[in-house]
Amino acid sequence: MKHVFKGFATAVAMTAAGAIAASAAMADTSWPTKPITMLIGYKAGGGTDTKGRVLSKILSRELGQQVNVINRPGGGQAVALESFKNSGTDGDSFFFGAVTGITLNPQINSALKFTNEHYVYAGALTEFQVSMVAPQSRPYDDMAGLVKYAKEKGGIKYASLSPGAKIIMQAIAKQEGIKVDYIPTKGGRGMVQLVLSNQVDFAYSGGVQSRYPGKIKTLAAVSSKRLGNYPNTPTLDELGYKGVAMDAPTVIAFPKGTDAAIVAKMEAALKAASVDPAMKKISDAIKMPIVYLNAKDASALVTSSTAAIADMLVAIDYKKQ
Repeated sequence: MKHVFKGFATAVAMTAAGAIAASAAMADTSWPTKPITMLIGYKAGGGTDTKGRVLSKILSRELGQQVNVINRPGGGQAVALESFKNSGTDGDSFFFGAVTGITLNPQINSALKFTNEHYVYAGALTEFQVSMVAPQSRPYDDMAGLVKYAKEKGGIKYASLSPGAKIIMQAIAKQEGIKVDYIPTKGGRGMVQLVLSNQVDFAYSGGVQSRYPGKIKTLAAVSSKRLGNYPNTPTLDELGYKGVAMDAPTVIAFPKGTDAAIVAKMEAALKAASVDPAMKKISDAIKMPIVYLNAKDASALVTSSTAAIADMLVAIDYKKQ
């Protein structure tokens, strides 16, 4: 009887375990069962917000639940990311934005208490066309010409729209031994004004220069590979500035610990969005090409970009603020 009872108890336990596992699997595959939230770390009306709102409609269709957009601007997306990292692992909310908020900002701002390891990534969708640009009137068309010009003039004026933009230029200036006068500016709009008015010789751009053909020229891609909008423009790495690169795709991230089934379902929805005509239309309109990455590749890019930025900060002896 003991053996019979023991076998019966084991069978009951196995049945219960199987029921729990089946219930969990059903819960995972049925996600989402209610409206979910897309967090964007920029103000409404900008490129990421505009694109995010188109994406939210596509995801609503693909996931079968309403995807609501909430803007939490501030600190280069830090406000959104800081509040989001402990928001729960049930998939109720996710982050959509530039990956530099995760790969760069925590490494240069000691007030931020998150890292790239606080999140899991469902994929990447589009890519900022991060570039080094100059006024069309300047007498150089490439980095070699810029460096020569800087040495002849005793220095150059550089529009620095973000801490990352300044760090990139500091690395270049250190390697070339040139003097740079950093002119701070608020975002892409302020940078464009300085470039168009010829108040600076050089600038970092997230891609807005594409809206000013014939007025702003692109000298080099800041990303680790050539950019979709500028296939003939070499990267800084190709030009000999090793380790000076900053990839800037838009990613979808969940808090660490989110069930893999939820991430996989979002990954599939994001893939569908990458070929949706509405997404292609808005991407073309704002000059930010679709560069889809699946969850595995996006996660690898986040890891490698974080490490590359860390090495660059060491190279320029950057002191965390």
